[in-house]
Amino acid sequence: MGITSIVGLSMVNEGIGDSTSLSVARTTGVVKYPITLNVPSDFSTLQDAMNWIEEKVLLAEVTIQIADGTYNHSSGVGHRFDHPNYRLVNIVGNTSTPSNVTFNFSGSAQAFRVNACTLKSLKGIKLSGGTYGVMVHQGGTLLLCQSVEITGFTTGPMWANDRSLIESVSCNIYNNSSGGVQSLRNSYIYGQSIISNNSSNGWGFYAEYGGGMGLNGYTATGNSNGVSYPAINNMTSLGGVITG
Repeated sequence: MGITSIVGLSMVNEGIGDSTSLSVARTTGVVKYPITLNVPSDFSTLQDAMNWIEEKVLLAEVTIQIADGTYNHSSGVGHRFDHPNYRLVNIVGNTSTPSNVTFNFSGSAQAFRVNACTLKSLKGIKLSGGTYGVMVHQGGTLLLCQSVEITGFTTGPMWANDRSLIESVSCNIYNNSSGGVQSLRNSYIYGQSIISNNSSNGWGFYAEYGGGMGLNGYTATGNSNGVSYPAINNMTSLGGVITG
């Protein structure tokens, strides 16, 4: 078993096909093979797991697997993803029943903000409360947002801004007090089988200032300002229920 040095950190050279255990990754500072971090059994909170990831060298994917439960956050506190390692990170809750893994936010919290980096995937969770739900900003990319519920947000439930990109599959955005799905300033959201219902002060889908959307199978009902703004510009759609 040899030792290799990568950016000043020692790494165990286990050989092709071996698995990287959490204990080895903790010791060496390098994740060489795919690994799963369990919350709360390995790390008590999602933020603890994120802090650990940001201190490592990632050469393979990391999955943060979040157990069923309710995770409450202090007022104004959310999760910010702004590290290059997140391009290899999947955050996974319960993809069959997302509401079994609920994150509660309040006050000015931006629940999940991907800022100027790439997050590989976010799957199977419910986000509730705060200002922004899934927020991708300043050239950020969320490669896959799947089976995520977003409810009770005041400003941007699903929001891409400033040259950013979201691919959303089977997400349910409902009962928010602003437009459900928003793409602004040269950003783009691709939505497949996406629901945006019951915004009390906004549109179901909103694209403006050069933002665009592509929707393939969608529902937008019960939104105070109607289905979309602009009604047609910057949007393409294939099939859906579009009542105001």
